[in-house]
Amino acid sequence: MGEKNEYEKEKDISGIEKAYISDSISLEETEQENSRIEAVRLVVPLTDDPSLIALTFRFWVLSTFFSILGSIIQQYYMFRVANGTFSIYFVNLASYGLGTIMARILPTGKWTIGGYSFSLNPGPFNIKEHALIGIAVSTASTSAYAIYVLSVMDLFLHYRINALGAMILITTTQCLGYGMAGTLRKYLVYPAEMVWWSNLVQVVFYNAMHNTDEFKNKTMIRGWSYMKYFWVFCGGMFLYEFLPQFFAPMLIYFDWICWFKPFDYNFWALFSSHVGGGVGILSLTFEWTFIGGATMWMPLATQLAQYGGIILSYWIIFPIIWFNNIFNARLFGRPLTSRLYHTNGTAFDINTMLNPDFTINEEKYNAGTPVTMTPMYAMIFLYSFIALGGCVTHIICFHGSNIWKTWKASINASDEDIHHKMMRAYPEVPQLWYAVFYVIMLALSMMVVEVYELQLPWYGLLIAVAIGWLMALPIGAMIAITGTGPGLNVLTQLLCGFIFPGKTIANMTFKCYGYMAMYQCHTLLQDLKLGVYMKIPPRSMFTAQVWGTLVGGIFNYITMIIIINTKRPYLDGTDKDPTDLWTGVSPQIYWGSALIYGAFGPAKMFGKSSQYHFIYWGFLIGAVIPVIQWLLSKKYPSVRWSTFNIAVFAGGMSQYPGGLIVGVVCGLAVCLIWQGWLFHYHKNWWSKYTFILSAALDTGAAFTGLFLFIFLQGGIHPKLAYNLPSWFMNYYTKDGTNAPYMSVDRCGAYGGEWESGV
Repeated sequence: MGEKNEYEKEKDISGIEKAYISDSISLEETEQENSRIEAVRLVVPLTDDPSLIALTFRFWVLSTFFSILGSIIQQYYMFRVANGTFSIYFVNLASYGLGTIMARILPTGKWTIGGYSFSLNPGPFNIKEHALIGIAVSTASTSAYAIYVLSVMDLFLHYRINALGAMILITTTQCLGYGMAGTLRKYLVYPAEMVWWSNLVQVVFYNAMHNTDEFKNKTMIRGWSYMKYFWVFCGGMFLYEFLPQFFAPMLIYFDWICWFKPFDYNFWALFSSHVGGGVGILSLTFEWTFIGGATMWMPLATQLAQYGGIILSYWIIFPIIWFNNIFNARLFGRPLTSRLYHTNGTAFDINTMLNPDFTINEEKYNAGTPVTMTPMYAMIFLYSFIALGGCVTHIICFHGSNIWKTWKASINASDEDIHHKMMRAYPEVPQLWYAVFYVIMLALSMMVVEVYELQLPWYGLLIAVAIGWLMALPIGAMIAITGTGPGLNVLTQLLCGFIFPGKTIANMTFKCYGYMAMYQCHTLLQDLKLGVYMKIPPRSMFTAQVWGTLVGGIFNYITMIIIINTKRPYLDGTDKDPTDLWTGVSPQIYWGSALIYGAFGPAKMFGKSSQYHFIYWGFLIGAVIPVIQWLLSKKYPSVRWSTFNIAVFAGGMSQYPGGLIVGVVCGLAVCLIWQGWLFHYHKNWWSKYTFILSAALDTGAAFTGLFLFIFLQGGIHPKLAYNLPSWFMNYYTKDGTNAPYMSVDRCGAYGGEWESGV
């Protein structure tokens, strides 16, 4: 135990039953300065024990093992039709068990290497090293965005750069965000208003598992402990999920309206929500992973804006476009697809029009019919531009003064958040560390784009990175405050399309660096905020984040090479996988966007001669709406105008292709119950049960998916795949189709033999 700590007597401190507090902060000061954010005040303990070591031998072993496992599995999922996730809750549970075992069996003596003394077993497996393992693994357990560039070049352009160049590309795109995070942490981590909402679930989860002081005296229903409560509901969800995920997949896409006219073309387009189907109006789902635990704790205003955007875009605007055949919507067959077409509705093949250097051959292109896209896919770009414009002006209008205040407060620390104040016990990471790391990564980035023929000159790279810097603060503030925010993928592609027209690889690379610099910056900032909540030493955090990033990138690349070498015909569309598992849909979407902005360029796709030239108005629409709200807030201050965020609303409107339009009704119902009713009228119950229940349900559903994937769906080997006998809720025929229906939701005519609505 540290010398500067003492146990305080049990006392109620704004809902916290007991606190273990550094004596540099008095109890009275703590009572006055508890977090200004109610949800944080309810669930994040005002406790710390600086004597706990986070960066231990157990951390290195367990974080490395799970980082390798997570990066392989996540990369594996990227190429499959079932795009699952490597659950961090699985990591938390497994690492807790293994860490506890290691604490029992490892020798406790000290080892000395080169004058550095350490112990393999510094004591009981503690909450800080446990959280640090989770942070490192979450950093590693992604599919590095550069993998999209590498896989698309390999699959569709038959161009593979060597392993050294590939690893530099992966590492630099994943690590440039560190320098940005180091600079922006004072604005996006230290202030109390920057909540980073998903961290609250992790805080409750770790404290419950370690039975910390705040949780020892808390009992759940029937007198259960937090962890017993977790395991009961986790196990219940694990068993329940076998129903929709295996026995009755119709419960995933419960498109009940479509059953009234299953072979009607219009009914299928409007009411089917299955992959490759329609927009799923009033569709239901009984699959928890499509609803998600975030609906129980994400801010109500954020969720209502998202669902409102989905309803407007897909339930109102789409039917208008479809029934009036605006922009020849019915010509392309499927309402939601990222594929490109000729104006006569036939599929467009880019490979017949490329020069040897992968640029577009203008003569061949001009000799044929122009390229176009489906109307709903074009509308996605309009909504994305609205979100970007709205994000910047909303933050300036409604949060600009707070950001300015934070900058001034950083000089004299006059208005520090209590949790940040408690972090004074630990030495901060010097800004020089971040700066040196950033300069090294930037230099390597410039080298890789010049040496490995990625079509992007060094100054183009600097423009991409500058865009990331410019947008990192406003978008980061929005994500931290609301729980969601727009990305830069569309903006970076658009600008690159104007600057370097006709260069597909340059466009993908520009997008990767511009988008990922900001995205990784936000991911790292979110982890830093979790470190503040968990009181993890900042230098240990820095080390863990870098380690997870490096390990993850290496095994992402190795996994990608193995999969492409073994599954190439299925992934590039040359052949069809008989198991329907390997489709490469994610690289295909990335490739489609690269063609729109890179090969053809925005001048062809969205120029004055294009029917989709109106999408540029999105920037102005998004930028103006928050200004109007702000002016109204001055005239009618009693109305909370800032609760409506046009960027979040437009993000809901552009839900596809980033996600299927499934679970809107059920998700909205859960949101209204938990955030609209329980939070306002039963706050004590909400604060006690919500986060641990959310973690339990998400973990149980993830475990079911992992179990089925490994043992019953051919995850290890296709011979292990097993299909239940056909029945009403999983209808399929002997040839593997759902004939006479198009899909498992029993909606749509198999083979396109419609009875009506054509």
